[in-house]
Amino acid sequence: MKNYSREARIAKGELLKYCTKICSGLGRVSTKLVVCIMLGVAKANNCRLTEIGRALEENITIKKTVERLSRGLQRFNDHTALRDNYLRVVRPYIDDNTIYPIDNSDLAKEYSVAMEALHEVYDGSTGKIVPGYMTLEITALTHKTTTPLPVYERVYSAAEKDYVSENDEILRGLRFLSDQYGHGGIRVLDRGYDADVYIRYFTKNRERFIVRIKKNRNVIHNGKTLNIEDLVKRYKGKYTMNCTIHREKVNCKITEIPVQLPAFDQKHYNLVVLYGLGKTPMMLLTNCQGSDKRFCNAVIKMYLLRWRIEDHFRFKKYQYNFEDFRVRKLHAIRTLHQFVTILTGLMAILAQSPHSAITRLLRITARAVPRAKNQTQKKLLHYELAAGFATLLRKTSLNLSAFFPPLRWRPSCRQLSFFSKLDKLLA
Repeated sequence: MKNYSREARIAKGELLKYCTKICSGLGRVSTKLVVCIMLGVAKANNCRLTEIGRALEENITIKKTVERLSRGLQRFNDHTALRDNYLRVVRPYIDDNTIYPIDNSDLAKEYSVAMEALHEVYDGSTGKIVPGYMTLEITALTHKTTTPLPVYERVYSAAEKDYVSENDEILRGLRFLSDQYGHGGIRVLDRGYDADVYIRYFTKNRERFIVRIKKNRNVIHNGKTLNIEDLVKRYKGKYTMNCTIHREKVNCKITEIPVQLPAFDQKHYNLVVLYGLGKTPMMLLTNCQGSDKRFCNAVIKMYLLRWRIEDHFRFKKYQYNFEDFRVRKLHAIRTLHQFVTILTGLMAILAQSPHSAITRLLRITARAVPRAKNQTQKKLLHYELAAGFATLLRKTSLNLSAFFPPLRWRPSCRQLSFFSKLDKLLA
């Protein structure tokens, strides 16, 4: 493909059309900030304001562009309207059977000292305790490609004034999900979310959930209270299940055990245990009802899909280099994080139509994406789409003068009128 002018206009038009939908009802200043940030990140594949400024190629110095973007991120107050417009766009891909993986992540800023509300966080990449921020994200797995579609995001820190607790932040996200999409779907959570406060919320609102249980949990089985690990050792596995890990087939055993919790002795739950996948059995607690092999297989597979939210975190940090942002104020960090999350949502939406014209165009023009032996092309589709946008946008100028025509002040007409006095008398 030698001539990229037509293809570049198509890619730019697709991004501008998406920005028009999510910026409906916003003012001119807010809309221009959203468009500039999203196009700059998509072109530069970077969240640093200097790289975004170079990508915009404005007729001013990079310093002035960075100052304008920095002021815009600090003064942006249309988060709710922008989020509502985005959720309206992604609503057709969500129904009552959608799987919602929920998890935390970290934004490590090991060498930062001047950023607002820095607090110690656990860096999952290095295993160290470093300054940074925590994020809570909820994604919806699409039915066609199980691509994580972000529906909730929030950056928080334990050092900010209004911070209450981590449980409060997570419950805020769960309440938001219930308010937006009702009590349907299945919430899938990892270890650490098996606290009574979350199970009480799901039980009270009659929401289905699957959560991985820790070993120190006590349960009630046949009227007796005992440690969950001691209970699991009594069973060997009732059904067989074939799992594929790193392209190697592993024969596992699964079983289902009806249990109760000491804090909710009137409620009945199912404990699905998977033997053979690791050194210790995988224990999943759910309020979904069932007792056959098909039910156990479904619970295990839905929990294993929780890993897609880890791919979502990695995509933002690897493809858009989000962890390397250079804004200091917490409000600006949250604004930038929301913009990048919405841009990630566009890649998830386009991934639902892998044979459409725009998707095929982006995949053809994408640069080579390195793939490990255990990674399929399907898992890297959103990487190819982001790389395709970057390749095409770099072939054209991000001149937004046509999209945002300059506002010109027109002075009043000084031409004398012979009928001006007559018009006043008649009025």
